[in-house]
Amino acid sequence: MNDEPEISETVLDGVRIVRVTGEFDSDEADDAARCFAVPAEGPARATVVDLAEVSFADSSLLHTLLTARQRHEEAGVPFVLAAVSPLVRRLLELTDTARAFTQAPDLAAALKLTRP
Repeated sequence: MNDEPEISETVLDGVRIVRVTGEFDSDEADDAARCFAVPAEGPARATVVDLAEVSFADSSLLHTLLTARQRHEEAGVPFVLAAVSPLVRRLLELTDTARAFTQAPDLAAALKLTRP
């Protein structure tokens, strides 16, 4: 697993997929917040955040995800976490925030959850 942080974004079947890889800390928070934002316009009708390759995460990732989830909920736009890495899962469990998110075991299952 590569430790260099990277955030990439694609759109597939009208769903914005944001992949977060490597080590995630406060240095990446602003970039992630922009990528996790509610789609203002364009083809995306939902956001899926793929966390399968996150090798480190601190409270800045948690805060960014919680803020994005709340804004998506307010806008009526689905926000799904896909393939949550064991490290991120542990962060969610320790902070008792796992239940705040819609989660899927992999990208395919997450995409199914976003269908109208």
